[in-house]
Amino acid sequence: MPQEYSNKERLTKMVIVYLLLVLVVGGSIIYGIIKVQWIDGNEWRKRGEVREEGYRPDPAARGDIYSSDGKILATTIPVCDLYLDLGHQPQRDLNNRYVRDSNGNQVMMSPIHDTSYNNGLSQVCKLLHQAVPSKSIEYFRTKIDTERKKANPHRCFPVQKGIPYSTWREICQIQGWNKGVVKQVTELDKNGKPYTRDVIRKVRAHIYGNLGENTIGFYNGAIENTYTGLEGYYDSILRGHDGKYFCRRLTRGAWIPQNDGSKSVSAADPDAVTLDSTSLQSKIDGKAIVSTLDTRYQDIAENALREMLLKCGGEGGCAVLMEMQSGHVLACANLTRDTNGTYWEMPNSNLAYTRIYEPGSTFKTVIMTAMLNDKTANIDTAEQVHIGGRKAFSGASGVIADDFGNNHDTSTLRGILARSSNVGMCELGWKYFRNRRQDLKNGVMRIYPYESVITDLRQGKAIKGRVNNLDHDRDFLNFCYGYSCNTTAMQLLTFYNALGNGGRMVKPIFCKGYIENGELVPFGTEVLNESICSPETAQKMKDLLVNVVEHGTGNNIKNNTYGIAGKTGTAFYYEKGGYHSDIFNASFAGFFPSETPKYSCIVVIFRVPYRHGREAAAPVFKKIADCVVAMDKKMDCVKVKPSEDCVKTPIFAKGNQQQVLKIHQLLGYNYPSADSNAYWVMQDSTGHHPYKPVKGVVPDCKGMTIKDAIELLQRNGLRAEFKGYGKVSRQTPSAGTACKKGATITLTLSN
Repeated sequence: MPQEYSNKERLTKMVIVYLLLVLVVGGSIIYGIIKVQWIDGNEWRKRGEVREEGYRPDPAARGDIYSSDGKILATTIPVCDLYLDLGHQPQRDLNNRYVRDSNGNQVMMSPIHDTSYNNGLSQVCKLLHQAVPSKSIEYFRTKIDTERKKANPHRCFPVQKGIPYSTWREICQIQGWNKGVVKQVTELDKNGKPYTRDVIRKVRAHIYGNLGENTIGFYNGAIENTYTGLEGYYDSILRGHDGKYFCRRLTRGAWIPQNDGSKSVSAADPDAVTLDSTSLQSKIDGKAIVSTLDTRYQDIAENALREMLLKCGGEGGCAVLMEMQSGHVLACANLTRDTNGTYWEMPNSNLAYTRIYEPGSTFKTVIMTAMLNDKTANIDTAEQVHIGGRKAFSGASGVIADDFGNNHDTSTLRGILARSSNVGMCELGWKYFRNRRQDLKNGVMRIYPYESVITDLRQGKAIKGRVNNLDHDRDFLNFCYGYSCNTTAMQLLTFYNALGNGGRMVKPIFCKGYIENGELVPFGTEVLNESICSPETAQKMKDLLVNVVEHGTGNNIKNNTYGIAGKTGTAFYYEKGGYHSDIFNASFAGFFPSETPKYSCIVVIFRVPYRHGREAAAPVFKKIADCVVAMDKKMDCVKVKPSEDCVKTPIFAKGNQQQVLKIHQLLGYNYPSADSNAYWVMQDSTGHHPYKPVKGVVPDCKGMTIKDAIELLQRNGLRAEFKGYGKVSRQTPSAGTACKKGATITLTLSN
C-alpha cells in the first residue's frame, strides 16, 4: 500500500497547489478590479477622458487679397498631393486565409488590380497633364509604370504634388484606383519627428499666376510658416485667430464635436486643469485686404518691360507706376532672367525694393535740386557753364567726359539736364561746393528718402541706399553726376513723385486698407517730407525735366497728346571692384501728364548692353504712360491745343462716302459733297471729289484702309493680298495698269 499512499499524497498536494494558484490569481484579479473601479477609479476615468476628449483647434480662414480694380489676386484653395500605393501584399480569400498557387507560394497582389491599372492609367495621366500642362501624358505614364515594375514598388509613391482637389477626386473615382490612392502620408516636422498628415491641404493660390507675385507675396513653407510681400506684412490681418471646440475622439483618430463644440469650464472643474486652462473661443476668420495694384496697369507694365528685355537681353528689370497724391503703387513689375532665358517674377526678387545700384544720370535731378535749395550758392538757372567734350579738374584724377560737343560749348541748367552733361554738373559742383562738399551731401540727404522708404512689403532686409565718402576729389565729382552713391528704384521714384507733387513727398504704399463688414477701412497716406523744396524750385525742376523730353535725351518718347517730364539715366555696371565698359544699368524716371502731374513712373533695366537709357528704359516708360492716359477716363487735364494752321476737318485719302459722312457728323463738321450719289470719295487740297474706278484698270488704293481697299478691288473683280499694318502705302501692279478680272493686287501697309 505504500505506493498507493504515495500517489494519493502527490495528488492531494497538486490539488492544493492548483487551488492556491486559483485563489492567488483570482484574488489578484479581484483586487485589480476593486483597485481600478474604486481605489484608482477617479484617476483612470480622468485619464480616459483626457485621451478620448479634448479641445481641438478650429483653424481660421485666411483673408483674400484684392486688386484696386476689384479682382482677387490671392485666395485659399484646397489642393492635393497624389501618392499611389504601388506595392504588393498577400492576397486573402473570403475566409481571410492566404491564397497560394500550385507550388504553395503566397499569391501577391497590388491595391490596384492589373486590369484596373491598365484600363485606367491613360485617364489618370491625361488628368494629371491637364492639371500640370508643363508635364506631358507620357511623362506621367513612364513615371508610374517604372515604379510599378520594380521588384519592391513604393507603398507611398509620390506622383505629383499640388494638383487641384477636383483632379484628385476624379482619380479616386476611376474604377479600381480608389484603394491605391494614399489618403494620409507620414512626414518629418521641423524637429525631425514623424507626423501623419492628410494629402488634402489648403494653399494660397495666385489667381493671375505670375502677375505681380513678388508684391502679393510667397509662402515660405510649412516649416517656417511665414510669407513675403503683402502676405507677410499684413499677416496679422489676413491670418485671423484660430478657435477651439470640445470634441470626442472616435476610431481611427476621428474627432467629432460634443454639445455643439462647447463645454462649460470653471476653476472647480477638474477638466479645466487637465484639458485646457482657458475657456472655449470662437474662431475669427482673417480679413481681406485691398492692394493698390491695378491688374490692368500691372499687366501693361510687365508686358512692356518683358518685350524690351527680350529685345536688349538685360539681366532683369523693374517698372513701377505710382499715383502721385496718395502714393498708391498701381503697378510694380519685377522680371528676372532664368537659365532658360525666360523673364518672370522669381520668388523673393523684388528688384524695385531690394536691388541697389548706382543710378547715374537720373540722379542728376536730385543733385540739381539740392544745389538750387542751397541759399549760399544761390545758383541762377540762366547761368552759363561748360558742357561737352572732356575736362580735367585740378586735383582730381582723370578727366570728366561727355559723349557730345567740344570743350568750348556752354549752356544753362536747361541744357545741362537736357543733354545730360557730366561736365556741366561737375562744373557746378566744383564751382559752388568744392569747399562745401559736405553741405551738398547733407542737402541731398535732407531731400532724398535714403532711410525712410520702407514700404508695406515683407522682403527680407530692407535696402536703404547710401552716399560714399566724398573727401577725395574724384569721388566728389563722380557724385555730381550720379555715381559714388547707391539707391533703389523705389527710393528714386519717391523723389521724382515728390517733384511732380510740388515738393510734397509721400510714402509709397501697396495696400489701400482692409475689408470689415463689407466696407473698406482705408489706410491713410503717410507724408515723409512736407516740402523737399520750395514750390518755385519744384516748378523750375519740372520745366527742366519737360525740356529733357521735348528737346533733350528723352525726345524719343515725346508726343503731342500729353506732356512727360523725366530724365534718362545710364550708368556703367559695377562688379567685383571695377566697372564694365560694355554693360550698363539703363533707367528713365519721371511723371505725367506734365500739364497737371498725376502719375510717376520709373523703369530700370540691369546689365544691359545698350549705351543710353533712352534706348532701353524710356520706350518702356512711354508705353506704360500711353496706356494709362488712354485708360484714365478722369484725366481731363490732358488737352491738345491745335496750331493756327491746322486743318479744321478730318483728313483722309479715299474711302466709302457714307462712312466719311458719318465721321464728319460725329465730330461736328460740315461735309461738302460734290456728288452725294458717289459710292467712293477722295480728298485733295481743293476739297472732296467723287472717285469712280475704271473697269479693266487697277484702281488707286493708296491712302485707304485695308477694309476699304479690299472692297474696292473686289468690286472691280480683283483679288487682294497685303502685308504690314496701317494704311495702303504701295501697291503692285500700280494704279492705272491694265489688268484682267481675277488678277491679284499686292498691297503694302504702313503708318
